[in-house]
Amino acid sequence: MEDDYKKKTNANFMAIWLLYLNMYSCTIMLGSVQDSIKDPSKASYLLGINNLGIGMIAAGGLAVAIISTLIFGYYHEKIAEKYSRKKFFMASNLIWITCYFLIAFSPNFVFFFIVILIGAVGTGAFVPIGFSIIGDSFSPKERGDKFGFMQVGLLMGGGWGLILGAIFVLVGALGWRIVYIVVALLSLLSLNRYRRVGIDPERGRVETAFEDFEGAINYDYKITWRNVSQIIRKKSLLALLISIFLTGIATTTMGLWTISYFTNFKLGNTQLATALYIGVMVSSLPGNIVGGRLGDKYFKEGKPRGRVVVSLGGLFVGIILQMIFFLMPLTTPLSWVLFIILGIVQAFLCAVAAGNRFAIYSEVCAPELRSTVNSMHVMMVNAGGVLGNLVLASMVHANPALMPNAIALVLIIWLIGSTLWIVPYFYYPKEAQACDELMADRRKEIESKCT
Repeated sequence: MEDDYKKKTNANFMAIWLLYLNMYSCTIMLGSVQDSIKDPSKASYLLGINNLGIGMIAAGGLAVAIISTLIFGYYHEKIAEKYSRKKFFMASNLIWITCYFLIAFSPNFVFFFIVILIGAVGTGAFVPIGFSIIGDSFSPKERGDKFGFMQVGLLMGGGWGLILGAIFVLVGALGWRIVYIVVALLSLLSLNRYRRVGIDPERGRVETAFEDFEGAINYDYKITWRNVSQIIRKKSLLALLISIFLTGIATTTMGLWTISYFTNFKLGNTQLATALYIGVMVSSLPGNIVGGRLGDKYFKEGKPRGRVVVSLGGLFVGIILQMIFFLMPLTTPLSWVLFIILGIVQAFLCAVAAGNRFAIYSEVCAPELRSTVNSMHVMMVNAGGVLGNLVLASMVHANPALMPNAIALVLIIWLIGSTLWIVPYFYYPKEAQACDELMADRRKEIESKCT
């Protein structure tokens, strides 16, 4: 029976992972098709679009996603008291899939912009609902690995979206429209897979305090604004949320503008820039997995601070190497070799923190608060993305030659944000222990009602 449930949770996880991959294929694809969309000499030119418009599309989508994330992060818990999280999750995913299909038929910038905003309602719901389901499916000893693998899905999806966008742009003037249809249909197939194998796991079952508990966990996980406020009282969470805001200024912005930067300042060819960028970023995939598994290893050994050490060390060194990678001149064959090596190493190191971050969220929060803290994570990273995209788009619109300066600025901000991981080093073990004690008290409460 236990093995059967394990198979169901693993199938459920892979279905959510595949949806996550496809969602980021859709959202990141704009980075490789934006030059085609902006080219007035092409028949599929999007009327009224320019560099500032691209920044507005990115910032507007992120702003709506922030609102959506907060609403779904809080109210989906209340809805889940009466309805299945699975059905709710399916409905939210159908929103963004439909909108990315409609993008292909955009006659002008305004239509494109409005559809992006509507689709952001669905994408904003993904992490608070999907990640809380994952947190309720796997024990603390496995969460770093699982959340790290979710980050792999994000990166693979982004890379896949950029590759498809670059390929279909070569097909002809309608290439960027066709690729949105293709990726939307692939996303619909992923949603159908989740419909068939997805489950809504029992809350609390995988917690350490309930490892050998055989009865029903009939605990009232009612969520209120009062217990939501507990999140910002946890020093490790507050530091990580501020850190992810500063991180979002860099990572969300770079995801949209990197291809354009490499094309115009390094290589002079969109397809070559896309291939090179994706090639070096492939090392992010093992970085996420290795980082999450190292964090889990330390957790199993009773050394929870290991999660923080791995994350802080990887980020600090990785961001410095990334600054060199983006800004170094390419004048000799040796500089090209160093450029590629730096790109591979920095991508690996910058990726080790993602799985550990979400694992910490789950380990210091009671089950009913996980979707809310995950939604606050998305809110902060998207808020950073709004600010970063508007600043960079404004600088490039005013003077395209300022793009390297903008890249340097957002990377410095990210480096500053990484230092906030020092706070969880001191407070995360205590707060995780307090959460374990809370769950043990809840078990006693359930057992007392059964006797």
